[in-house]
Amino acid sequence: MITFENPNMPQQPQKGVYAWYAKKGNEVKTIYIGAAGKKHTVLPKGTLYRGICELQRDCFSSNSDSSPRYDRLDTNFIVGTAVLFFSQNGYECIWKHISDDPQRERELVTPKGTILQDGNTTNIKPVFKLIKGTKDYWKLSDSRVREAENAIYQLLAKYI
Repeated sequence: MITFENPNMPQQPQKGVYAWYAKKGNEVKTIYIGAAGKKHTVLPKGTLYRGICELQRDCFSSNSDSSPRYDRLDTNFIVGTAVLFFSQNGYECIWKHISDDPQRERELVTPKGTILQDGNTTNIKPVFKLIKGTKDYWKLSDSRVREAENAIYQLLAKYI
């Protein structure tokens, strides 16, 4: 089961920090902590928007000026795949808005990090990005999505 715990408190769109948790019994694991609203935009996107984009895995691969195009997985796909993995393995997955201040993201990603994040940088751990260094490797296709899911599921297996 996947739950958005407090989607309207505060009213969205709201900048701030949000978290994804996996809960089974008394055990709670922090999957990911993210922020929305650090940069000014004409049409603001809040924390709920970020959570929905991640759950829907709306972006599969990322581009970078310093690397070939489509050579690494996007944060939305990684976070969404992790949420689906824990949900499929009997965990209740919970999204929650946890702060109205997006600058608190680093503070809230504890020094030990989250399952997906390095605690020192708040970035997704490189192992989950599945960086290939080959142009167009992660170009969207059914077979590449299955490959990426399987690879992420193998990396996450040690957390269940």
